[in-house]
Amino acid sequence: MKYYDLYGTRGMTTHELQEAAAAALGVSFAPRESSFTGDYYKADLGDENFAIYVNFKDPRYEDEILRPQFADYPVLLFVNRTERGDEIRGMLLEIPGLEHLRRDTRG
Repeated sequence: MKYYDLYGTRGMTTHELQEAAAAALGVSFAPRESSFTGDYYKADLGDENFAIYVNFKDPRYEDEILRPQFADYPVLLFVNRTERGDEIRGMLLEIPGLEHLRRDTRG
């Protein structure tokens, strides 16, 4: 089973979160750029991938919000295609101010 988890923080920038998540997970994040989401960080570890985004490019426009249902979290961390959902959640929730927001599974 593959887990797809979403985390959010109200108190860290993308840079601060990528430093904390890199230390917690033992991965290296690389800065990336997207015309859709703007600047973000991404780390690949085998099949798993981790991505950190600003939830909105421009807070004045609701249609610019990446995940409107979590609009009160300005920075989001996506964990994709992991089989270690609970293990990774335990490591990430050691980061002060980071909250687990949602989990999806796929067989």
